[in-house]
Amino acid sequence: MNALLELSGVTKHFGGLTALEDVSLTVAQGTIHAVIGPNGSGKTTLFNIISGIYTPTGGEVRFESAVVTSKPLHQLAAMGLARTFQNTRLFGSMTVRQNVLAARHGRAHPWRFDQENARRVDEIIAFVGLADVADANAASLPQGQRRLLEIAKALALEPRLVLLDEPHGGLNHAETARLIEVIRQMHARGMTILLIEHEMEVVMTLADRITVLNFGKVLAEGAPAEIQRNDAVIEAYLGRADREAELHEQVGRASEGTGAPLLEVSDLVVRYGDIEAVRQVSLKVGVGEFVALLGNNGAGKSSTLKAIARLAQASGSVRFTGQELIREPTERLVGMGLALVPERRRLFGGLTVTENLKIGAYGRPHGELAGLIEEMLELFPNLKRLSASLAFSLSGGEQQMLAIARALMSRPRLLLLDEPSLGLAPLLVEQVFGKLVEINRQGTAILLVEQNARMALAVAHRGYVLSSGRIVAEGSAAEVARDPRLMGAYLGHGEAAE
Repeated sequence: MNALLELSGVTKHFGGLTALEDVSLTVAQGTIHAVIGPNGSGKTTLFNIISGIYTPTGGEVRFESAVVTSKPLHQLAAMGLARTFQNTRLFGSMTVRQNVLAARHGRAHPWRFDQENARRVDEIIAFVGLADVADANAASLPQGQRRLLEIAKALALEPRLVLLDEPHGGLNHAETARLIEVIRQMHARGMTILLIEHEMEVVMTLADRITVLNFGKVLAEGAPAEIQRNDAVIEAYLGRADREAELHEQVGRASEGTGAPLLEVSDLVVRYGDIEAVRQVSLKVGVGEFVALLGNNGAGKSSTLKAIARLAQASGSVRFTGQELIREPTERLVGMGLALVPERRRLFGGLTVTENLKIGAYGRPHGELAGLIEEMLELFPNLKRLSASLAFSLSGGEQQMLAIARALMSRPRLLLLDEPSLGLAPLLVEQVFGKLVEINRQGTAILLVEQNARMALAVAHRGYVLSSGRIVAEGSAAEVARDPRLMGAYLGHGEAAE
C-alpha cells in the first residue's frame, strides 16, 4: 500500500523535557492505524505535531509525499487532513446542522446554505446517526452524540486522513458500539484513520496496525495480535517481572494491616457532565493496609481518588473511620486523617523544600512543626541536603519524594497516592516504592493508584483492577497478578487480528 502519512525522525523538546525523540511512523493509505502507549508517552504531542499545532524540534512530516511540517491546521484541512480532539470543541449555542455547516469552511461557503451544501451536510449528519437531533443545540447533546458530532465536523472537510484523538472517552457500552460502527463505515468509504485510544477493546477491534510509544520513543509496531504478545509492550504497561522480584527482595511486601475497615467505598459514581467516569465502584482499605488500584489510562482511577478526597462530586458512599465523607468539605478531611499526593505532584515550585513541607502541616499545632520537618528529612535523606532549594529545581524523583513528605506532614492515617511513578526512571520508581513500604510499615494505610501494575503488586498486599470505570478484578496481590483480567484491562481481551 502507498504511504499517505510519513513521519521521519520527529523530535519535540519543551525546554529540558523531551516529549518525543526520533519518532518515525508510516500510515498506509486505506488503513486504520492506532497509536497507543502509557500515560505521558507522547501520543497527543504527536497528533499536535502532525496537525500543525506544535512545531517539531527536529524531523519531518509528509502527507501524500508533500512536506507539511509545521503547516497550520487550516492548510492541512484544505489538503485533506482533519482531526478531532480529546475534549470536544463544539459551538454549544449552535445546532448540530450549523456546527457541521461551519466546519465546511474551505469546501464551500459555510454561510451560503445552497441546495448542494445543504444536501451534503444532511448526508454527513445522517451518516453519523444524528439526523434526529440535527436541529438541537450542541450543548444539549449527551456525551456520545457530542463525540459523533465532533467526527461529523471532521467529515465535513471531506478528508482523506482523519486523526481521532481518544474518541471513546466517557462513552457507555451502546455509545461505544455506535462509535465503532461509524469508524468502520468511514474506513469502508476509503478514509484512512489514525487513532489515539486508551480503550484497548476499541483499538484491538478496529486497528490494522498499531504503533506503541513509551517515554516519547517508538517501542513497537505491528498487527494487534503481535502487539498483545510483545514482551516490551507488556512491560511498558504492566512493569517488568524481574524488577518486581528485585523490589520484593529489597524491601519486602507491605504489612498486612489489621483487617479492620478504615476506608469503605460503596457504589461510587463520578460524572463530569454526561461523562460517567466511575461506575458503581466499591472497595475497602483496612487499618494499616496497602491497597493498589490498577488500570489503564482513562480507567477512572484518578477520579476515584478525587471523589474520596472530595475533589470531585460523586454519589454513593465514602466512609472513613466510620464517618460518611460524601458531603464533607475537603478541608475537613486532613484533620480527620486523610491526605492526598496528587498526580504530577502539584508542588509550589517557587518555594523551598522546607516551605513546601510547612504548607503540608497546615492545621497542625505550631509547636510540632520543627519536629515534623526533621522527621520528614530523616525519612527522605535526599531532601535534607536540598532543604533550602526551590522545588522547581529538584529532579523528578526528588519532587515526588517532596510531594509524599508534604502529605505526611499532616500525620495521616490513610495516604492516597495518584501515579507516583509517572515520568520517573525505573531506578527512581524503585526508590519511591521502597519509601512507600517503609511508610506503611510505620502504620500509615495506603491507597495507591498506579499504571505500573507489577511494581504496585510487588509491594501491596491487595489490589483492585479498574476498566472503563468499573471494578473488573480484585483480590490479594498474588491473585490479581495472575488474573487474566489484569492484562485485559491494559491490552484488551480476546483475539485480535493478525
